[in-house]
Amino acid sequence: MRNTLDYLFNPSSLAVIGASDKVGSLGRGLAENILSTYTGKIYFVNRRGGKILGLEAFRSVKEISDIIDLALIITPSHTVPEILDELREKETKVAVIYSGGFREAGREDLEREVIEKAKINRIRILGPNCVGFIDNWTPINATFVSRERQGIPRKGYVSLISQSGALGSLFLDLMSYRDIGLRRFISVGNASDIKISELIRYLVNDPDTRALGLYIESIAEGRELIESLRKFSSVKPIVILRGGRSSRGSKAALSHVAALSASPKLVDGVLRISGITQVYTIREFLASMEALEKLERLLSLEKIFAITNTGGMGVLVSDALDISGIELTDFLDNQLRELRSIVPPYMSIGNPIDLSGDAPTERFREVFKILIKYKPDLLIIINQPQTSAMDTENFVLFAEELRNYLKDLRILLLVSGGEYARNFASRLRKIGLPVAEDPHELVAMIRSLRKDIIRGVRVVDLVESRREMVNPIVLNTLLSGRNLLLEYESKEILSRQGLDIPKGFVARSLNELKDLFYEKKLVFPVVAKIVSPDITHKSSIGGVVLGIRNFEELKKAFINLYELARNRGIRFLGVLVEEMIRGSPEFFVGGYRHEVFGSVVSFGSGGVFVELLEDVAFRSYDADIAEIYSMISETMIFRLLSRIEKKEATLSSIIKTIGIVSRLLEDNPEIKEIDINPATLYQEKVYVLDARIILGNPLKSSSVY
Repeated sequence: MRNTLDYLFNPSSLAVIGASDKVGSLGRGLAENILSTYTGKIYFVNRRGGKILGLEAFRSVKEISDIIDLALIITPSHTVPEILDELREKETKVAVIYSGGFREAGREDLEREVIEKAKINRIRILGPNCVGFIDNWTPINATFVSRERQGIPRKGYVSLISQSGALGSLFLDLMSYRDIGLRRFISVGNASDIKISELIRYLVNDPDTRALGLYIESIAEGRELIESLRKFSSVKPIVILRGGRSSRGSKAALSHVAALSASPKLVDGVLRISGITQVYTIREFLASMEALEKLERLLSLEKIFAITNTGGMGVLVSDALDISGIELTDFLDNQLRELRSIVPPYMSIGNPIDLSGDAPTERFREVFKILIKYKPDLLIIINQPQTSAMDTENFVLFAEELRNYLKDLRILLLVSGGEYARNFASRLRKIGLPVAEDPHELVAMIRSLRKDIIRGVRVVDLVESRREMVNPIVLNTLLSGRNLLLEYESKEILSRQGLDIPKGFVARSLNELKDLFYEKKLVFPVVAKIVSPDITHKSSIGGVVLGIRNFEELKKAFINLYELARNRGIRFLGVLVEEMIRGSPEFFVGGYRHEVFGSVVSFGSGGVFVELLEDVAFRSYDADIAEIYSMISETMIFRLLSRIEKKEATLSSIIKTIGIVSRLLEDNPEIKEIDINPATLYQEKVYVLDARIILGNPLKSSSVY
């Protein structure tokens, strides 16, 4: 049975509704592109009739006697609902709505009407407010972009999805310039029906899509998108360029595609999935797709050699690689001696190997013959053709020789410059070699080629389910009309999940304070904290007393905390007394249910630093262990953790702590937010020094404020 999207990309018949003969109109551009590429049955519809580009035009869909698999609607927005009704009789499976003037223009009502009509008539919708699509293998160019003003990529193996139609057209132009082969291009526009997630799931089963480029501005699909990306990236690489990463950019994305944009830092974190390369510029986006279309990915990047005929560019490349955590390989002594026979005596030998500006092609070739004996994973060749010594014609012949090594050796070229250099780079690309135009493009290529280990154990699966131990505390809190657990209740839940908490108790009176202190046999110094359902941040109002050295100080602290509650008019339920844990460093672990992405976890510096320094990173709660390790490494506190003795054991303990938070979110839908801040390391264990758990709506009315 055919997938509905098969009728989009490979229809037996189609109708261009709104086709035009008017020069410069979008209806004419679409009609020209269809006629020049598609070989199936074509019907043009224009209410004036007549002939369009030599083809008879029907005045309405009703006049067409044939079945129409695909409808391409490029008429004013208010006409679309009626057209969808007419298409019902033609058994139309899919319609592309190019027209604007819907949700993005404040007409949500009209967009809802269109989607309702489509459902009634069993028609799937791409768009509205989109540029259309291209399938280079059908072939069909169902866009209205001008072929005179921009290039269309050759047939190839990279598919591209774009939320922005205008940028999608730019990407196509640049792909053509960089000789990147295109399998499919889809502009989703408002994505009111056919979502990005559905397209990704469709493309993962397409054998001719080897890699996917994705431009997104808003993440309204949330969890569904994450799951689709995980499925695709587990077998094929994805490169993501995201707009709306700044607060101003987020607002622009909202008005542009009429969808909500989530917190930039959170979205970046949630999208950091194994197999996905995030880039931040158009150049990096195109460079990554160029590398993936022409080269197989790498499991190892242990041996990387670079050759250059300009020392300055070699330095910039080394810097860019080093900043990205990619290391060039040091040569062994015997290798240096062998290379010295080729490299001029006035040039020092290192990596990159500087052949000097007087290097002709033959010097590149001789060094290459030596390097391949060392079996590198990746070879970088930097060629600045501006020097008169560079015989570019011979280098093109050398590049054709290099193509024969691509099965076993990944080769990336870097060529920078003006018109002459760009033409030289284009010739090298035509041979089949990826060419970067600056060091940052080169880094993006390498990052995209690095094949991640197959998805490992989910962090949530490190911890056994203990819902039956947690549920009574959650249920009692909800029944009491509260949705904020008291600190000791939150800690009890975390303790039952396997985390360590300081030894302590809650005293509700001075007599109880004395009895419990000697019963529990606490050791000074201790800390005293007010217990009240009316306070979220105790320290901000002086509700925490640290470094209590004896019982008299403890008694005084109890009285002061009681007076604090009475003076502020807040409920006083007692004082939490705990032994002080002098651990280091302090860090933050959090988890909450995001309105778009579902459950997410976070990690960062502890105490006030998580907000003051914004030192926090995010991941989906079901990220694998490698992704969680990556999350930790993105923070500033990771540098401190890296210097701790028994670093790996420490990181394993922190990862398990994040796993516990993930498990609580997965097992307990009542829990809305978990905030462990701070936690600390003490005697090789993670201790929870403070914690807050917030639940969903309580089961009865509450007086909490």
